[in-house]
Amino acid sequence: MRPSRIAASAALALSSPAIAMAGAPEDFAGRYIAAISDGDMRAYAYIDGVLGPDRGPDELAIVDLSADATPTARIEAPNTVINPVYSIAATPDGNTVFIAETVEGRGPDATMLSDLASGRMLRAYDLSNPAAPRLVDEVEVGHRPLGVSVSPDGRTLVLATKTSGDPLAFVTWGADGFGPVRRFALEGVSAMPELPDQGLLPHHAEWHPERDLVAVTFALRNQVRFYAVTRGEDGAVTAIEQQGNAVTTTKWPMSGKFSRDGRFFVSNDLKWGPDVAGFYLNAPGSTLTSIRLGDPAQDSPRHIIVGGAPLPRHAESMAFSNAGDLIATLNIGQTWLAPSEPGHSLSSLSLLAFDAETGLLRRLGDWAMEGILPEGVAFDAADNWVVTGIYEYEGPEPRASGLEFWRVHRVPGEAPMLVSSPHRVETGPGAHSLIVVNQ
Repeated sequence: MRPSRIAASAALALSSPAIAMAGAPEDFAGRYIAAISDGDMRAYAYIDGVLGPDRGPDELAIVDLSADATPTARIEAPNTVINPVYSIAATPDGNTVFIAETVEGRGPDATMLSDLASGRMLRAYDLSNPAAPRLVDEVEVGHRPLGVSVSPDGRTLVLATKTSGDPLAFVTWGADGFGPVRRFALEGVSAMPELPDQGLLPHHAEWHPERDLVAVTFALRNQVRFYAVTRGEDGAVTAIEQQGNAVTTTKWPMSGKFSRDGRFFVSNDLKWGPDVAGFYLNAPGSTLTSIRLGDPAQDSPRHIIVGGAPLPRHAESMAFSNAGDLIATLNIGQTWLAPSEPGHSLSSLSLLAFDAETGLLRRLGDWAMEGILPEGVAFDAADNWVVTGIYEYEGPEPRASGLEFWRVHRVPGEAPMLVSSPHRVETGPGAHSLIVVNQ
């Protein structure tokens, strides 16, 4: 029987802490999965500010897909869920993973979210042997780095930070570790006094898959801008220049991803902001905005919005399939509200079709999830599976956290859909951002 496109209510009543961690699917393709977890706060600290009990160190968990189905290794790795979900990235050869620390770990007297100090560090971990990850270098990159993206050649990293005046940070990477950090002001970004940071600070930076070009989202300004990068022979960035026009998306473009061929950039717009109650509570449903990049051969290329698609609330995580024809999003929903309260919704996983020629998006379906604060999503190397990070499940403390695996179900002549599976991999408390490394 063909699986239903509508989540069955029985699936939502499972007792999550008792879920068997059945391991990754045997046919999940790739070299390894790397996932980070935040032990400093419970999920609902976002809502009431209360951190809850200290659940242990932040961790990086590695699932070696050539070995068994459980985490091959776990190593302490400072990180936080308080950021866009792209605070982990890997070099093209998969031998090094980088983790940005947006917020520092809790001190012994910390009880509230407001007690956590802003982070400044980027760290590198050697994963040439996934069974024995090693911290190999660290560097200070600026105030509150909000994620990290790696250039196609693996030599340079870009980070959006909250460093006033020069918020876009670049740092080289090589055999000797991190090189010098270069920070730049963002051309053409004028102050908007009515906004909390005057609209001057970026929220995410993403490197183009083929060119020295980065996309930068400005969540409060509802804009995406593109910056051409000039590098010296050592790979260090010497200048940046805005390429083409700023693009106005729908409200609050948290982050975004380039299509596989780099012709399009898709932002996930969460509809948050200072004019929303509680900044994000009961915000409208999210939207994906598809932007076609202008011709780089032109002096002033014109970037144009070509499509979009509505999504459930708080679609913080998104990933392209390797073939580039599908996008998966993780939608946090509003499980902090009682089911009887207006605005309550479960978290969910959505699948969209992406037309690589036109940039058009088509939403194929949404599937309800048991997890609270799901963040981090990726396809396996064969595009047959989607893995998601689940910050925690309902239940008594200590609450379970881990990775879930959903099969991409295909029937000839019909739209693909996602099917839940019993496969789970347990991580440290507070699983969120993750990547699948294919090389």
